[in-house]
Amino acid sequence: MESKTISQDRQPQEALKAQLQDLIQKVEDVEDEKNSLEMLLEIVTEHSTTLENQIDQKNRELQGYIQQVGKVTHAAIAVKNGTFQPQNLADVAERHDELGELAQVFTHMVQTVNAREQELVELNQRLEELLNACSRFIPNEFLKFLQKESIADVQLGDHVSKEMAVMFSDIRSFTSFSEKMTPQESFDFINAYLRRVSPEIRNHNGFIVKYLGDGLMAIFPDGVDDAIQAGIAKLKQVQDYNQRRAAKGYLPLNVGIGIHAGHMMVGMVGEINRIEGDALSSNVTLTARLEGLTKHYGVSVLISEEVRQRLNHPEQYQIRFVDRAIVKGWTEPIAIYEVLDAEVEPIRTLKIQTSNIFEQGCQQYCQGNFGNAKKHFEVVLERNPQDKTARLYLERIQQLLEKGVPANWSGVWTFTEK
Repeated sequence: MESKTISQDRQPQEALKAQLQDLIQKVEDVEDEKNSLEMLLEIVTEHSTTLENQIDQKNRELQGYIQQVGKVTHAAIAVKNGTFQPQNLADVAERHDELGELAQVFTHMVQTVNAREQELVELNQRLEELLNACSRFIPNEFLKFLQKESIADVQLGDHVSKEMAVMFSDIRSFTSFSEKMTPQESFDFINAYLRRVSPEIRNHNGFIVKYLGDGLMAIFPDGVDDAIQAGIAKLKQVQDYNQRRAAKGYLPLNVGIGIHAGHMMVGMVGEINRIEGDALSSNVTLTARLEGLTKHYGVSVLISEEVRQRLNHPEQYQIRFVDRAIVKGWTEPIAIYEVLDAEVEPIRTLKIQTSNIFEQGCQQYCQGNFGNAKKHFEVVLERNPQDKTARLYLERIQQLLEKGVPANWSGVWTFTEK
């Protein structure tokens, strides 16, 4: 009985022990699973950190790439604005990929273009210097007159044929001046004079066709008023120059100007390797004769009847009749007038005051009334002893009275010399 009881008591213990062992096994299994999970978590965490680091690295690289792409874009804008500097892309060009290659090519291209642009700037400056130098030989006003855009368009034989005013001017007795100078002093003297008077030609719508030693020939396409105003302005420059010369003890300059108008051709003459501007016409030759006569009559500016008739406002000028003459090389007489506005004071005022008496003397002279003519010219000289033209008429009258008056006398004087 007792043995049965003991057996019954062990059964619950064994069952409990079995359950306990089973529970322990399950705990151990759970612990193993926990350890496995922890190991897995560590692996996942480790890989996740590595992946995050890789992603962060890629993001940083991408951000740097984007920034450097932005530098290339800004560099392109800088090129457009003219502010690009090669160092702006220096770090991008160090990359070993397509972007770095692009930066290298871009920088090289910009540097090459800039170098070519600088070469073009220098070439343009050189070209402009050459054009400016050429314009001193053929002025822009001449090109415009010939309807040429540049000196490269000018060809031998290019010309314009029309009615124009032409001026010749010259320094009187330049030979006597130059005999006392060295060659260099002669050039300096001529250039100093021309530098003062030449701009007045341009200032009055004319242009200088050519320099003739100490003289010049100029054309005024728009009319005789421009030519006369230029002549007056030139002589005022000479007067100012003479004041400076007098202050230094130098002798004054005397300049003669002749102005005529008529049909003429102005253009390029010469040969294929050497051309220059010139004016061709008998009217041009006549103008040169007028300029030469200024010394003979002792006046500053002589104009022809053609000039006087073409003046738009003749009342603006003080003009005195000088003579009717046949110049050398001509067969027909021309009427010659003096522009008193160009004379220095007090000669100008004295000539204006004696103008009526002088012209009455000329009328008596032309009519052959030499006695009356002589009286008029003597009155003029009493009031103005420096009136060389009046003195010239007295000399002529004396010569005519001594040698006899030609048949069919009309008051025309014939010159046998230039």
